[in-house]
Amino acid sequence: MPVIGSYAGIVFEINDLKNVTYSDFKRETTPRWDTHDILQNKPLPEFRGPGVDEISLQIKFRADFGVDPEKEMAKLREFARKGHTSLFVRGNQPISVNHWVITKATEVHKVIDNKGNVISMDVELTLMEYPKSDIQSSKKTIKPPQVKIASSNSSLKPIGKMIITVKSVHIRSGPGVNYKVLGYAFKGDTLTVYGEKNGWYSLGGGKYITASNKYSKFTKG
Repeated sequence: MPVIGSYAGIVFEINDLKNVTYSDFKRETTPRWDTHDILQNKPLPEFRGPGVDEISLQIKFRADFGVDPEKEMAKLREFARKGHTSLFVRGNQPISVNHWVITKATEVHKVIDNKGNVISMDVELTLMEYPKSDIQSSKKTIKPPQVKIASSNSSLKPIGKMIITVKSVHIRSGPGVNYKVLGYAFKGDTLTVYGEKNGWYSLGGGKYITASNKYSKFTKG
């Protein structure tokens, strides 16, 4: 089964080697309203604007599913403590244009082995929407890389360019779905391609993206 999605450096996927997914996903939308008292009449509501959405979800990390629970949880703790933001991706597209921050992370160590290793952990995350207009550059977001790649790959000869035709596509550290997600390319982005390997385009600088024509249009030259 392909990658389910990703958030905060955690890749949700189910395959022969690894099983990491989430459940009980809940999203709350709370618009901002003020109420003004009216003499001898009912109060008058006034719409102030949209509020920030909140998300809660459950994640299970299990060693027998090919995951190191403590290592994965350490990623989430660092992400939360440093105030990082990230898109929440499901399938091949973010669930919103805005990023999300972790406001609370609760971990329950369900099973410990005889050496003190955590082999099963339940995690509950609470996320808060971070409006796009306020987002600074984030290490989890990769902007159209043609300028950066050209500067670090001046000795490589491009074989063509690709244009992303879907909402978003993973950019990975190697030519395959088991490699780490480095970021995303978004619809309309034009990327310089330096090679092709096993159905994956090389973007240079150790970055790869699927060569499937379901997600992009490639032009030689």
